[in-house]
Amino acid sequence: MANTQKLVVVWNGAAGLPGVSVFYGPPATDPTGSVKAFFTAVQSLFPAGLTWTIPNSGDTVDVSTGVLTGEWTGTGGGSVSASGSGVYAAGCGMYVQWGTAIIANGRRVKGRTFLAPVSNDKYDNGDLTSAALTTAQNAANTLAATGDVWVWHRPQGGTGGNGCVITSATVPNQVTSLASRRR
Repeated sequence: MANTQKLVVVWNGAAGLPGVSVFYGPPATDPTGSVKAFFTAVQSLFPAGLTWTIPNSGDTVDVSTGVLTGEWTGTGGGSVSASGSGVYAAGCGMYVQWGTAIIANGRRVKGRTFLAPVSNDKYDNGDLTSAALTTAQNAANTLAATGDVWVWHRPQGGTGGNGCVITSATVPNQVTSLASRRR
């Protein structure tokens, strides 16, 4: 039974929040410092007042079944405060596409981390600015290279899950929007 470490980062301080970003990582690895470094690297893209809280603990989950098996603790968590322009459109931003080499059910396993809201000055005529894309891409590449996070392919029917090592990170020039699931 292989476990994955679940890390739930909480977003606060902007319209439409709180929200969460969920990261998974290999067993016996403390992902908190690497995830905190990722958010520190992108903090200038988001409106001042927004904060991310990275806990020093989380659940462990059996990757193949999805069953909760316990908890883990780490040491590198804390809070990161955004430092960008305070003007933003709630729920609008960008995303990171995490790539893996794993094929499951005839498809390549991929993951996404949505990053919203992005400050309005990070857009240029409907696209993201090249500086914003570069900042996010560099942060994503660095996080992917640590090996501290992976994509969890969830089990279907209670079996068949897999922890998939991230082999690439792409931040496309595509503005995204998040709709509330509370509707």
